[in-house]
Amino acid sequence: MMRDWLLAGILFVFAASPAIAASPWAAFEAPVARVSDGDTINFLGHREACRLAGIDAPETAKKGRHAGQPFGLEAQAFLEKLIAGRSVTVLVYGGDRYGRLLCWILTPGALSANLEMVRFGLAEVYVYDAASPPPFLSVLRQAETEAQVARRGIWSLPERESPAAFRRRMRTDGPTMEVP
Repeated sequence: MMRDWLLAGILFVFAASPAIAASPWAAFEAPVARVSDGDTINFLGHREACRLAGIDAPETAKKGRHAGQPFGLEAQAFLEKLIAGRSVTVLVYGGDRYGRLLCWILTPGALSANLEMVRFGLAEVYVYDAASPPPFLSVLRQAETEAQVARRGIWSLPERESPAAFRRRMRTDGPTMEVP
């Protein structure tokens, strides 16, 4: 009951502020079945995977394709600790070209998984389409700036490659190693 009121309040505040975020396409509550990496999850009872909107986490190793990036496993473990096995509130803001839902995830304690990943330096802000920016972009950017200044997570690396640049390099350079 309290959770329903809290969710209604959050949706009201954000829906009333179009500069913060557009209204979600859909909202539902579902148990997390699997955390694939630092920005992708699956739910029980839902076929589509969910890509956390507005963020890009370091890549984890892909068997036979490439080794992972620094902080890839840490990002996945952090997200697992935050939401794995729990029922979360999912706000859907569209879909990506891979058929995944673009989601803003709220934990049972009403923390935003998207924001926490950025705040702890385990993901960077990522805008898929400038014509349709992710929800809460200004909040994500502020959290990213704070993580950079504090040199948390990925921002502690002396030489850092964005996940998007890493994926492009893996497509053009091919596999970097055989991962067991």
